[in-house]
Amino acid sequence: MDTFMFWTSFLILIKSVTTICLPSEVYIQDSHQQKCLPTCPESLYMFRQTCMKDCPNYANISETALGKFCIVEHDFDCQRTSCPADFPLCYRMNCLEKCPEYTVQFENSCVLECPITNPFLVSNNCEGPCFTGNSTCVERCPDDHPFIFQTPRSIHCLEHCQIFTFEDKENKVCHLKCPEERKFLLNKTCHNNCPESHPFIQTLTSYYNTITLCSESCPQDTLIDEGYCVIACPDGKYEFNKTCTDDCPESHPLKYPNVLEKSTSGRAKYTCVDSCNIKTNLYISNNLEYKNHCIKSCPLESNFAFNGSCVAICPPSQQYNINHEYGEFKHCVEKCPDDTVLSNKTNCRRFCPQDENFMYNRTCHQECPVEAKFYPLYNISPHVLCYKKCPDGDKIFNDTQCASRCPEKAKFENNGTCVTDCQGYFGFKLYRVEMVSYYNRIEKYVCVAKCPVDYLINGNECIKECPSERKYVFNNTCNETCPIEHNFKQLDRGHYKCIEECPPTAFVHNEFYCVSSCPVDALYQVNKTCVATCPSKVRYRYSNFTVISVNWYPKKNIYHHYCLADCPTKTLYNQDACVGECPKEANFLFNRSCEIGCPETVQYRILTGNHFTCLDECPSNAYKYNASLCVLTCPVDKNYEHNATCYQECPEREDFIYRDGSYFRCMNECIPFLTYNKTCLEHCPDEAKFRDKGECIAYCNDKERIYTFRNFTVGTGGTKIYDYYCLQTCPANTFISNLTCVSQCPSDTLQLDNKCVKFCPKERPLNYTTNKGKYFCVHSCPYRTFRFQSVCFDQCPSWLKSHQGTCTHECPKSHPYTDIRSQKCLSACENNFVITDNNICDKKCPTGKHYIEKNSCVFSCKNPRSLLQTTEQGLVCHDQCPHHLLLMENKGACVKKCPEDKLIVGSVCRALYKCPNHAYLEHTDFGRRCTNKCSSGFYLDGTHCVKECPPEKVIYDAVCANECPTTHPLRYKEFGSSNPRLICYRQCPSDYVANDSVCIEQSTCHSEHHFSYNHTCFETCPSFTAISNSNYCVSLTDYVIYFIVLLFLTAILTVIFYFLTCFTGIKSKTKRKSSGIKTHFQLISKRTPTQNNKNGKYVIRYSKEDNEEAEIIEINHQNIEHDGDEIVELNDGIETATTFRRRKGKS
Repeated sequence: MDTFMFWTSFLILIKSVTTICLPSEVYIQDSHQQKCLPTCPESLYMFRQTCMKDCPNYANISETALGKFCIVEHDFDCQRTSCPADFPLCYRMNCLEKCPEYTVQFENSCVLECPITNPFLVSNNCEGPCFTGNSTCVERCPDDHPFIFQTPRSIHCLEHCQIFTFEDKENKVCHLKCPEERKFLLNKTCHNNCPESHPFIQTLTSYYNTITLCSESCPQDTLIDEGYCVIACPDGKYEFNKTCTDDCPESHPLKYPNVLEKSTSGRAKYTCVDSCNIKTNLYISNNLEYKNHCIKSCPLESNFAFNGSCVAICPPSQQYNINHEYGEFKHCVEKCPDDTVLSNKTNCRRFCPQDENFMYNRTCHQECPVEAKFYPLYNISPHVLCYKKCPDGDKIFNDTQCASRCPEKAKFENNGTCVTDCQGYFGFKLYRVEMVSYYNRIEKYVCVAKCPVDYLINGNECIKECPSERKYVFNNTCNETCPIEHNFKQLDRGHYKCIEECPPTAFVHNEFYCVSSCPVDALYQVNKTCVATCPSKVRYRYSNFTVISVNWYPKKNIYHHYCLADCPTKTLYNQDACVGECPKEANFLFNRSCEIGCPETVQYRILTGNHFTCLDECPSNAYKYNASLCVLTCPVDKNYEHNATCYQECPEREDFIYRDGSYFRCMNECIPFLTYNKTCLEHCPDEAKFRDKGECIAYCNDKERIYTFRNFTVGTGGTKIYDYYCLQTCPANTFISNLTCVSQCPSDTLQLDNKCVKFCPKERPLNYTTNKGKYFCVHSCPYRTFRFQSVCFDQCPSWLKSHQGTCTHECPKSHPYTDIRSQKCLSACENNFVITDNNICDKKCPTGKHYIEKNSCVFSCKNPRSLLQTTEQGLVCHDQCPHHLLLMENKGACVKKCPEDKLIVGSVCRALYKCPNHAYLEHTDFGRRCTNKCSSGFYLDGTHCVKECPPEKVIYDAVCANECPTTHPLRYKEFGSSNPRLICYRQCPSDYVANDSVCIEQSTCHSEHHFSYNHTCFETCPSFTAISNSNYCVSLTDYVIYFIVLLFLTAILTVIFYFLTCFTGIKSKTKRKSSGIKTHFQLISKRTPTQNNKNGKYVIRYSKEDNEEAEIIEINHQNIEHDGDEIVELNDGIETATTFRRRKGKS
């Protein structure tokens, strides 16, 4: 078998089994599934490629440097004669590209350990001893790996000796320990003493040895004790500044306990500190100072904590004390917290003690003071609360006690007081039950002036039901009998109401009783009266019922019984009764009457329900049987139907039969059915299941239709009915598999175009295995798939990892991390995942490694004083809290949000009742922050910075105010935040107008037929404005200005036009005869006089005053009246002369 055929067969085997490991891998059972690993864990044995806890009894145990093995004869030896060049190494029955991790290479074979002839291991992939399948057995160490390093189970050839070994350069040997006279190791050389450049002595432990090293400095996680690097100081000494000392220095005189996860036996118990207020990784906090020691709880002789020290009594500045949260000692405080009460003048306690069990104004008393004398009758709190007056809804009992309900000895409530009996104006006793909730109800006894509307009067009691001896009710009062004028009685709950006459919907029974339905002794209704038997005029008895449903009760049938003159249309006559079905003794129906049998003139009868109906002819959907009976299906004795008649067998010339239900139909051909043995069928039987040309056959034997195809239809009940066809070609979306058309290729074949094949051809050599279990032959792997050897996957198998379109056993160094969900190789963990064991990116650290250092899960923080941040992934170690986190004071923790009982000062959560040196308290999403200025997006409400002002306040200049200032009098309701808020504006925003002092939508103003102008809503447009676009006002001032500007521009244009077209220069003056004329007038007129005014003249009239007025008039030369005026005629050289008339002034 060549290499290609070998791997093709191997990959086909892989896809047919749930988990198939490669020859170089081993199986291991994990939970309920198998996994493939490069080698077995150290605790397990390997037996024939499987990891086991114990070896079988018949197997030999062999332990090498690479693992533990169960060997039967020559299981692990090579059993092949030769391997091809591309897979040259032989292991068991397999040819491999490289040896498994738990083997080494010897010549062309993979073996568990090197033979005696070639005992040395050489590896080019590791700097030190390498235990992988890449190691090779050689006879002697080569020149590039000259040093011999011997372990208990193997001998390695190394390029250089390891740091933890003594390098014998002369003999080319790496020793695991130095000689006794030179026991200190430095740079792989043994010395008598450590030099000054490396003065510190460190013990180094490797997988192979423990050796003493000379070090330039001690490791970060160790301490210096007299030149030695130790993990912990010995008992009797103290830790200080990474050094072990005999006593604490004056700068750090306090002794802080070393709380370790392991026992402190033989180790230093204290660390020297300058303050007890420090943080640790652990929850134990020793932050109290007492006699130069840091303790977690004050002793009894100094049981009060003040400023971090234990004192015997609290000082006057903090005279009050409050119990520690675990009750071991007390804290001195300036004032009692809001959730405590004051007892014995200085004690702040959660509850008052027994000897001072009355509490008023957060102070404990032996009894209620005079100003608050009321206290609850039923007390549920640890102490008794004193009130100035009883709470709303409570009643007064014994002058000083407040009761939510009156006690039994004074159970009646009268005007807010508990009394024993009802008297005077409130003389009626009322008992009622109030439902507080579905499961809770309260009984009340109340004194009332009159009974409620829904209650009855019985003596001086208000009751729901009258007693049996007084069961008749008139005027809401219980009586023994009804009065004569109201003698009709109607049942109402448990009593009878006395009424003048029965209601229209009621029936009269026994003369005076009104009933909703007739009773059994008078069952039938006649004219609203209940009778026992029907009279002759209405002799037919008829009964029916109605279905009613009351509240949550099930449906109920209400029966009605009538006396009628005729039966209703849908009923039948049976003597004197109207029935829905004829009885057995008269079960033949003819003309709506139930009879003993059909009349002789009627030939046929058919069973309808439980009776027979008499007919002249059988219905179209029935068959004739035995001459007189009509049946819907032919019975067994005559179950062949032809021409609507039942026969014992088919008539002649009807060659085919078709089964229709329980009988057979006689036919002369089978169309549109299938033919088989003279029988017409809808589906072919199993013995001849293939359909071909309308017939059922056992095999497809026609050369043109050689392909078989199966299809199905869904029958009654959801069952599938399969049909088989003989076809010339397979339908679309099907594939040919052994002359059968299938919708999907079988699991042991691959899809190639429209065929199913056992092996892929050379032109499409790759097997594309999809997640849906389909297999295709492809030339190259499709887009977004992954290739492993000659197989393409939509997603790499669980035992492989994905990297850049390929599946691999190990991630490359450029992408060393593996996503736990997708098994994808990553250069760094994504989605806030952390690095766990074996470079796995997981969303949470594993058990035992709760701490996170540089995004990796570790057993503990390197810095024992690290600050911890609790996350979903684990506890993140910080040297100082990041800028987006807050430091919890005295807790050693970094948090995103400060608790409600603490304040944020700077970036620290502190246990303070008020801000120390800040004016405002800002309520943020991450806690209450002390500040001198509100942040952007916050509003100042008194001394608080809030995101939203109270609903009763308005917002002005980022301040919550009671009213808008006069400079910004308009209120605008904004809906942008979670709650509406009122903002003060000088002028309403766009699309809003002022309505009094409120900004409303402009459309709202217009909808009331008002007008908007200058961001204000008016009933009518103001002065100097006009209506525009139906609901808008526009200013007329603007139009006046526009008109003046237009007029001015027109005048300028006119003057310019005049000078450009008409002006000819200034003429010399003509001497007038009248010396009184001072005004010069020049008439410019080049027009030819028309027919109407050719004799006309223009005249200027003067009024001789201080300023003479001139008036041009038109006169006629032929008829001029002077009226004493002086006429002056001027001739300016133009054809038409102009005459001026000077009007004389009056004296």
